[in-house]
Amino acid sequence: MNSLKIAITQFELRSEGTLDFFLSHVESLVSEAAASGADVVVLPELASTGLLASLDGHTVTTATVADDYRHGLTAYTDDIVAGLVRMARRHRIVVVGGSHNRTADDGSLRNTAYIVFPDGRVEEQDKIHLTPPEHAMGTRGGDDLLVTAIGPFTVGLLICADIQFPELSRSLVERGVELIFCPSLTWNRRGVHRVRVGCQARAMENQAYVVMAPLIGHSGLPADGPMYTVGRALATGPVDRTFGRNDGILAEATSDREEIVYVDLDRDLLLASRENPEVPGLKLRRLDLYPGLLTGSAS
Repeated sequence: MNSLKIAITQFELRSEGTLDFFLSHVESLVSEAAASGADVVVLPELASTGLLASLDGHTVTTATVADDYRHGLTAYTDDIVAGLVRMARRHRIVVVGGSHNRTADDGSLRNTAYIVFPDGRVEEQDKIHLTPPEHAMGTRGGDDLLVTAIGPFTVGLLICADIQFPELSRSLVERGVELIFCPSLTWNRRGVHRVRVGCQARAMENQAYVVMAPLIGHSGLPADGPMYTVGRALATGPVDRTFGRNDGILAEATSDREEIVYVDLDRDLLLASRENPEVPGLKLRRLDLYPGLLTGSAS
């Protein structure tokens, strides 16, 4: 079998009073995806943000939230990953577990996504390009790109804003990647547009599949300025005659509520697109020209 069935969650940000509540929320979607025959389930960026509601001793406000991310949410991350491992094993499904705040070995705050396999393996990808709010709270960006295999596909993962930087996707494709997961969190329609268009552009220019899972809704926190997250789960691919989609959209959520979007991704179809491009595509790139253009030495 040369395809994967992907379950893309449009995951609701809600007040999660305990870690067990949060893990139960996640598992309800993982189990639904597995029961529907999915091979992979995808969660969003900072999926555990709802656990801000579980922090004892104070009310989370805009003045405390940076410290709450750094010292509150990071305390849960190891247990969250352990929970994702149990779910992947129990349901025999690959869990692209979204991203979560963690404290790195050097003491820095990282935004890290986890891919968890049914055999218990866990692979990580740090967010590389950080937003101004992340810089303000002292988060550090990663330096490496993960390339792994899921079923027949060679896979990479870019967190939210990272999909807007074509250098990262092209680097992944040069290393054989055919499918990119994009866990996302945006809090205004401009952000949604940037990530959505970034996913479509990266899929088009790289003749690749890109799958984006957003966080949606709000938990009422911070109390003096709640964050409202928005987006639509989607899967996108090449724009050509092989796929026959004029906008490249292969599947998309239809509401602003929590839901799962399913899509079957066919690797043979993707390879056919790359082999016989309707437009220049990867096969007809001017590789001899690009180094000079980048250095300014091309005549």
